[in-house]
Amino acid sequence: RTRFRLWSDALLSTTRFTPEEVERYAGELSAYMAALIAERRKEPTDDLLGVMVAARDEEERLSEDELVAMGVGVLVAGHETTASQIPNFVHTLLGHPDQLARLRADLDLVPQAVEELMRFVPLGDAGIARYALEDVELSGGVVRAGEPVVTSNVAANRDAAVFTRPEELDLTRQEASHVGFGHGPHHCLGAQLARMELQVTLRTLLTRLPGLRLAGTGADLERKTGSGVKGFSKMLVTWDET
Repeated sequence: RTRFRLWSDALLSTTRFTPEEVERYAGELSAYMAALIAERRKEPTDDLLGVMVAARDEEERLSEDELVAMGVGVLVAGHETTASQIPNFVHTLLGHPDQLARLRADLDLVPQAVEELMRFVPLGDAGIARYALEDVELSGGVVRAGEPVVTSNVAANRDAAVFTRPEELDLTRQEASHVGFGHGPHHCLGAQLARMELQVTLRTLLTRLPGLRLAGTGADLERKTGSGVKGFSKMLVTWDET
């Protein structure tokens, strides 16, 4: 587990690791995934990786390198994103006591709350860089074919043309969906799993930890640095004894 956390942090690094370290750790994780794939071939399973291996071997729609890369992507994305978003959600709710009280009073709001929190505190500020395939007129300007484009998830999730009072956290919001899981063909493959994990976590925290609140001072909060995902490396909390 400790080793995987290191690999995951390296793959999501922006400035925390050197390029040489990222390359080395990515190679180690790829080797680990290749070994898991070999195990699935030797003893087939019906889990996600086993199904991916069977599909690759039967249909040959993926190369072996593509299969390894996809396995690595699913593993890293499925772990680090939700693990980082949980403390983001907790910190945001503790900073909005009125919304937290509303949620505690009505746990049926949990699914809706997860969607609003995904909008309000996106895991990353920007989407993955892409390249325009043709000239596109956008917001009074022109993006030329071949030019790189990076979208702002924060701006999209707080677009006043889409959301009423976008700067406010409203757990009862009924408006259009956020782009926290991407959109269209690039929509997150694990979105439904992430939703379920976040809903279960919120419900459990609210029912098992009465009076959940931050412990210590603001100096005890440490945010992640040099990473492609936002989160906390340290956040102390306390709660009331039942």
